[in-house]
Parts: sequence; structure tokens; C-alpha cells
Amino acid sequence: MKQQRAGSPPSWLNLDNAAKIYPAARSKGWMPMFRVSITFLEDIDHALMQRALDAAVRRVPFFGYRLRRGLFWYYLESQKERPQVEEDARNPMLPLNLTQGRRFLFRLRVHKRRAALEVFHALTDGYGATVFLVTLAAEYLYLRTGKRMEAGGMVLDTRERPRPEEWEDSFPRYARARAGSRREQSAWQLRGTAVPRGFLRVITGLVPTQQLLELARGMGTTINNLLAALLLRSLMRQKEGSLRMRRRPVKLSLPVNLRKYYPSGTLRNFSFYVNVPVHTGQEPDSLEGLIDYLTHYMGLETMEHRLNVRFSANVKAERNKLLRVAPLFLKTMVLKIMYRFTGERYVTTTLTNLGRIALPQGMEEQVERMNLVLGPARRTPLGCAVISAAGQTCISFSKSIRETEVERDFFTSLVQLGIPVTIQSN
Repeated sequence: MKQQRAGSPPSWLNLDNAAKIYPAARSKGWMPMFRVSITFLEDIDHALMQRALDAAVRRVPFFGYRLRRGLFWYYLESQKERPQVEEDARNPMLPLNLTQGRRFLFRLRVHKRRAALEVFHALTDGYGATVFLVTLAAEYLYLRTGKRMEAGGMVLDTRERPRPEEWEDSFPRYARARAGSRREQSAWQLRGTAVPRGFLRVITGLVPTQQLLELARGMGTTINNLLAALLLRSLMRQKEGSLRMRRRPVKLSLPVNLRKYYPSGTLRNFSFYVNVPVHTGQEPDSLEGLIDYLTHYMGLETMEHRLNVRFSANVKAERNKLLRVAPLFLKTMVLKIMYRFTGERYVTTTLTNLGRIALPQGMEEQVERMNLVLGPARRTPLGCAVISAAGQTCISFSKSIRETEVERDFFTSLVQLGIPVTIQSN
């Protein structure tokens, strides 16, 4: 690709290293997606939100690209069409139509006070999507009030030109020659009664962030480790009643934002993960012991060199000479098999936490909360996502089964620890 001058977005982009598997993994009725939303204190003006969306896409132009099929790889291509604000639906994250009309890799849905961004993971990760949404929300509030929000953090100045580093694929930039194995032990899988196809159940617990933070500090840990320990314990209790795959461990997948380790300014995918295993008969006998185990395990596995050898393996595979010259249809077949029989097979469920989103003061005063929801997976019928903003932490379980034992045990445990929880559901 030709070098682009600063501020001039390219006409096309290769998919980043993490994104390459997603177009291959999708099917007619499913694609890997997630949803991040922001709820204001007042109803949204759709016309102003459309103007804000136009401005946000000009500032982060690759959000306006479409997915194209090349001879060897899928790629992103610029298009003249612009995305339109849609009315929200009760059932979130139905697959995007990428074959007809305006083929965007996201949709912006609005309902009363809520604006929700639903994203195909081939476009970006949770961090990149949240930057886009928060920038859009700041622009919307400026259009409505005439007061411009202070740029910084996750708020981009829509008057600035796009920066080339924002559409960089940072994986090959920071990968090194040493690469580790990607093989793991298969995980115990949660089972249940499937809900109708195309429907996703979402149960959200609203928690005061400050009280949750004080509880975590009082236990000598972080909010993320506390919630991960509670979720692992709930899954282990559920496994006790299951006779299937008892020798396999419960494995909780915890995404890691690699921007904390490398000076990357990319808004595309740049996250990795750590799968934390707990074996039956070897689990700590208390919540405190589980927190201690998580702290040490994550401390070891999130050392920079250990993360690097693992994501470098993916970059090395992409650079394989035989794979590079293989036609796209053959790559798609191989990647689909890999995703189905290795990726989700290694995971019982995922807990992704975007942490506290620091909004500018003038903006936080007009926001009730933010929320994050994971889309349905093929083999793992339960996902958990956490985000904190405006003094509230939203913990959302998304599921494709009817049973509620895991989330009921999780939220009950929080209440028993003295944390008030308000439950909402779709």
C-alpha cells in the first residue's frame, strides 16, 4: 500500500491481524459482534445525532469503509455512502447485511435516551468502538447545547484531521521473531436450553462504581479481579451439577488491551486475551483464595514478553508463505475450521471489562450510564461484559440459553458482599 500523507485516509486497508479470522468465521445467521451504548439524561434528537454520526465518521474514516473480497484476503474499502441512524430493536446484534446496499461494519441504533453502537469485530475492538461512540456523543452534545466538550482521553476533536496511526495494524509492528504455541487444553462448556434462533437474552446489573471500588480495595484487589473471581466461582458451582467433560477445566477468557504495553495510537483491533483455567478438585476453597490465584496467574500471563510471544504466533502464521499465496476461498475454509474447533473450544466464557470511561465534566453531567454487551458466540452460550461511567458500573450477561443459574449466583454474591444491584433485562 502506498504511504499516505498525514490526514489523508487511504482508499483501502488490509484487515488487521486479529480481524482476518472474523469474515471467515461468520455464517448466514451469525457473526462475532459486540455493542457499546451511552444513555443520556434527555431524549435524543435523531437529526442532530445523524449530524454527529457524519462528523464522527469524517474524524475516524475507516468506520465508513465496507468489507471487500480480494483474491487472497478480505480488505476494507472506502465508499461514498454514509451510515444512517437507525431505530433500536428489542433484539440486539442481529448479523449485519454486508452484501446489499450500504455495507457498513457497524450500525448506530437510537431509542429515546440511548444511542447504541453495534460493531462487527472485523472493524475494531471494544476500545476503538468506545472511542468512536464517546467522540460521537461529545459531538452530539455540542450540536445540542452549543458547548464543545474538551477533547482528550477517548474524546477526539472532530475538527481535527484523521491521523494515520489510528488505522494502523499494530500487531505486526510490535511482533517479534520469537513465537509461542497457540495450543491449549479444551475447556468445560456450559450447556442449557437454547432460546429461539436470532434472539439474545441480556441481563444487566447496575452497581455503584465507588462502592464496588471500595469493596475491591478492601479485599486487596482490583474490580476486574474481583468480578472475574466471582464469575469463576459461579461457573465452578454450575459445573458441580454437570457430568459432561468434568476433566476439562472451567476457563475464563479475559481480554487484554495491548495499548497499555505499546505506544500504539490505533483504533482498530489491538487486544489479546488470557484464558484462566480452574480444574475441579484444585480450585481455591474461598473467594479470597480465588482472587489470589487470579492475581498471580494474570500477573504472570500479562507480562509483556509472554503476551508478545503469543500474538507474534498469529503474525507469524499470517506471514507463512504457503498461506499468503493460497486463494481466499481456501483460506476461508481453513480459518473457519480453526475458529470452530480451536478458538471457542478453549473457553468456557468471556469476561471483558473496558474499565472506567473518563468523560469530560460537561459531558458526564449529561450522561446516565454506559453499557457493553457481547454478541452470541458459537460454542459458548454465555458472555459477560463490564463498563463503568458516570458513577455506575454496568455488568451485562448476554446469553443464548434460558437457564439463569450463573448470573443469579454472581449477582447474589455481590449483594451478599454488601453491593446493591439493580437488575434490568430485555
